[in-house]
Amino acid sequence: MSQHADIVLIGGGHNGLACGAYLARAGMKVTVLEASETPGGCIYTEDLPDGKGRLELGAYEHGGIRGSGVAADLELETKYGLSFHERDEILFSPCDDGTGLCFWNSLDKTVEGLAETLGREEAERYRAFSKWSTAAMGVLFQAEEGPPPTLRALAALADATLGAEGQRLIQALLAPATALTEAAFTDDRLRGPLDHWAAHSQQPPQAPGTGAGALFLAASHGSPAVRPVGGSRGTVDALVRCLEENGGTLICSAAAEKVEISNGRATAVIAAGERYEAGRAVISAIDARRLFLGLIERDSLPASLVSEVERIHFSQHNVSELKVDAVIDQVPHVNGPDGMERTFMLSPNTGSDIIRAFSSLGLGELPERPPVMIAFPSTLEPGWAPEGKGVVWLSTFVPWTPKAGQWSKDLLEEASDLTWRSAEKALGYEMTASERRITGPEEWVARHGNPGANPNHIEMSIDQLMGMRPSVNLSGYRTPVKGLYLTGAGTHPGGGITGMPGRNTAGVVMQDLGLKKRSRTEKLRSQAAMLKDALKATRELRKNA
Repeated sequence: MSQHADIVLIGGGHNGLACGAYLARAGMKVTVLEASETPGGCIYTEDLPDGKGRLELGAYEHGGIRGSGVAADLELETKYGLSFHERDEILFSPCDDGTGLCFWNSLDKTVEGLAETLGREEAERYRAFSKWSTAAMGVLFQAEEGPPPTLRALAALADATLGAEGQRLIQALLAPATALTEAAFTDDRLRGPLDHWAAHSQQPPQAPGTGAGALFLAASHGSPAVRPVGGSRGTVDALVRCLEENGGTLICSAAAEKVEISNGRATAVIAAGERYEAGRAVISAIDARRLFLGLIERDSLPASLVSEVERIHFSQHNVSELKVDAVIDQVPHVNGPDGMERTFMLSPNTGSDIIRAFSSLGLGELPERPPVMIAFPSTLEPGWAPEGKGVVWLSTFVPWTPKAGQWSKDLLEEASDLTWRSAEKALGYEMTASERRITGPEEWVARHGNPGANPNHIEMSIDQLMGMRPSVNLSGYRTPVKGLYLTGAGTHPGGGITGMPGRNTAGVVMQDLGLKKRSRTEKLRSQAAMLKDALKATRELRKNA
């Protein structure tokens, strides 16, 4: 016996949920199938037993879903219970000499702080770089909405928006992040956090095509950094409520086993032994490799498509992720301005340190100085830890394939100890953990299924971006199989907690099915401030050209 829906969606990560919510609001009967016991994919909040604490096991800086307009579109904050902690602190980057670089919502405040540590000339270089980055990101933001642009179309948009500076943006996108930061700054301490930020594409910042990553941090000024109240589950729960209150259904512990193809059309999904018939469309929020090479019989697909999918890569640079989450004796005081315990911190790595670390990863080795991102979730919500204690969140990069050939328990412990010591060096404090959770590459795959434990599903490399993500013939969310669509981090514009791939796919499906789109008035309002800043920065660039 089959269950029936208009839309059957594989994958209950935040993009799958967002896509399903848009379609449910458009009147479709939507069923979302999630392999795990809980939805959310790579964003996951876990309560330890017996009140021992709460851990945030994935990404939880969720400003992207607000900035993209998806939260407003779906009324997540106004109707479905999502709320955010807002901070003026963006990032704190300690240095080996005991100083630290503070990045604030206010660009002026950031520049003044940098001037005290790095000197006025370097600080003003950062101001100029930030203004340019803001203008450039305004163009990229426009390109993230709807079908992915070709490089030629993006160049035309850049020229129309930035004038003579348009080609500079295209050059930045093609260049390594390190090339941009080395050209912009003389102090290696300032290059470090920008290169580290860029590396969250799961690629070495010295790789071509990572240049856009170097712009993100510098373009973050002007709006508060936000984390969802309750942790990532706050975002996930709001998306689930939106889906279900609009008639959609979420089924967990339902791992997809097969997508049925009949007469060249996707007609049903087999999951956990059940058959889910799709009357209008099947949408996959898992990566294209798992979909086409694992869930569909090859003789149902053109040989050329199979060959194209086989060329999609997820870890050509051998970069994966390791997380260490723990309940600790107390949250240490950060050697910086008051409030910096509330934000993200970085281990004290210069730009040169970052380059060396990724060179080691490429060889399958653990870096001597791993670049670590640090946060204390309990500073925003004291209830996350027992009274008098705190919660620490650590994230670093490790090789997907270690030199030894595979991950062992001993190697995982060694990697987590290196991560822990790097965090302690940044804090100037020895942490004592009462509960500790290590999530290595194999654990990531076991939970999420992402190849190479890549949170972006596939690499965000220059040959797999925009009109080439995940591949040339699959880049527009449609596939050669009728009624089969792609969404998720492996589609344009890629990873991050934005919901944009989900929204873009929903728009394509609605167009194909002749459904009327809901008004985006609220989304446009949420984007207005960002676009205003971008236009202001553009005018300044033109004036100073």
